[in-house]
Amino acid sequence: MSESKKESCMSAERWKEDEALLESLRKGTPGAVDELLRLYQGKIFNLAMSILKNQSDAEEAAQDVFMTVIRKADTFHGNSAFYSWMYRICVNTCLMRLRGKRRNETVSIEEFMPVFTDQGMHASPMDDWSKEVERDALNEELGRMIRKYTEELSEKYRVVFVLSDVEGLSNEETAKILGLTVPAIKSRLHRARLYLREQLSRYLREGKAG
Repeated sequence: MSESKKESCMSAERWKEDEALLESLRKGTPGAVDELLRLYQGKIFNLAMSILKNQSDAEEAAQDVFMTVIRKADTFHGNSAFYSWMYRICVNTCLMRLRGKRRNETVSIEEFMPVFTDQGMHASPMDDWSKEVERDALNEELGRMIRKYTEELSEKYRVVFVLSDVEGLSNEETAKILGLTVPAIKSRLHRARLYLREQLSRYLREGKAG
């Protein structure tokens, strides 16, 4: 069986399991909530943690997500995958928390975007740090800096980056969760990656200079 067929079968099986779980939640079947938590508690917490960067905030947000899912199970009509619906609730919950606190440390991504000439070439050379990153992939300090720069991304870029590159969702899935077009997702993800690339380049240059 080809990989695409395997993925299709797994997706169909997951959809079927989620439908059964959703029906159990709607009926108030004993054990349904425990099964929901068993399947999704870790994933929802990790997503919340990736966005909020604070354990207590992430725990509270995850709790709010599950309360919302349980309370609104009857309103889900299957227009998208069940997990996509949950992820959308999680993202919205986390964004509401972020906007409530309105963190001041987020920076504008425009400052770090590459500049191009009229001919479409980079106005200044871009460092090729990929090999160095591969060599230092297990370096704890580099990992810490990547997490730091990810947190500095503004909301709209950070959420797309987390869903796509951290959670591994497709552009189509991310677009459905955020209510955006696929081209918009691709654009934001591209800009987020360029920002992180530039920041890591600066970090590595400073390290060499030191």
